[in-house]
Amino acid sequence: MIHIIPRMKFTIQTGKSPEEVQALLQSVTDTENRWLIVPGDKAFIGKVGETEFKFLPRLGDVLFAGIIIHVKDSFLPVIVGQIQGQESGTAVIVRMRLLWFVTAFLCVWFGITGMVFLAGLLAVISGQPDGWGITASAFGFILVGQLLVKGGFYIPARRAKRRLEELLGDV
Repeated sequence: MIHIIPRMKFTIQTGKSPEEVQALLQSVTDTENRWLIVPGDKAFIGKVGETEFKFLPRLGDVLFAGIIIHVKDSFLPVIVGQIQGQESGTAVIVRMRLLWFVTAFLCVWFGITGMVFLAGLLAVISGQPDGWGITASAFGFILVGQLLVKGGFYIPARRAKRRLEELLGDV
């Protein structure tokens, strides 16, 4: 199924206890800071609670005028999860989504360009000479938006999924 707004959901089954899972997640997560200055070298930035967590993958840090600044990307996946203890270990349910304001922006972007694309198709069907130009332009905007979203979301999301599976998986 093709998603216009990307998201990902998966479950990691592990033989570790919920406390071990929480400790492992905290070991790779720097606490979130409202300022741009977030020193550290851990894989994620956010918070880990007893039964839930929410963080973003760390892209990297840049040294600017002697200050370490965390590089932010609007298309990075927000990783939200629950830690559920089971008889045979722990299930970690993970959902990845875009930031809310990015989702709202993309809904407007794809909504407007989709309507223009349909208007262009109607213009082509009715025989208007500028119909093909409108249709091609709208298709280009949709394509660029999808490439930006897919590349910006899925590449870091797959990397974060792999990192979480390596961290929490049984060896």
